Amino acid sequence: MSNEDSTAIQFLTLGGRIRCNQCQAKSKRSGLRCRGPAVKGCLVCRMHGAFSTGAQTPEGRQRCAEVKTVHGRETRSIRAERSQASARLSVLEQVGFEIGFMGGDRTRGRKPSKMGDLYPELQAAVRLIRAGKVSVT
Repeated sequence: MSNEDSTAIQFLTLGGRIRCNQCQAKSKRSGLRCRGPAVKGCLVCRMHGAFSTGAQTPEGRQRCAEVKTVHGRETRSIRAERSQASARLSVLEQVGFEIGFMGGDRTRGRKPSKMGDLYPELQAAVRLIRAGKVSVT
């Protein structure tokens, strides 16, 4: 982190003998900035990661990439499972509307990108119904 940010607030510490920047980390709860002194050459204090270097080895970087979460307890595998389930439901909904089993409005929003991979036999049947080669009664 470089110290070239224009929002740096200067203050005196150690009895007014040392001038330093204020840490720019913010509290999630209160929204206020940390009142600690930033480490020289960094934008944050020692408590907010000024000395953090991150993963150094390729194995460490790979481990970080594998366990990376976006929010909360949601991992990539959980997101993939939910995407797969959403795609299954979209395919079944599409088939239900095509054969007249379902009525009303369709589910709003964009369709999952994995729809083409699931239930290829059902999707082939829907194409035949649309083409008029198979009648549904």
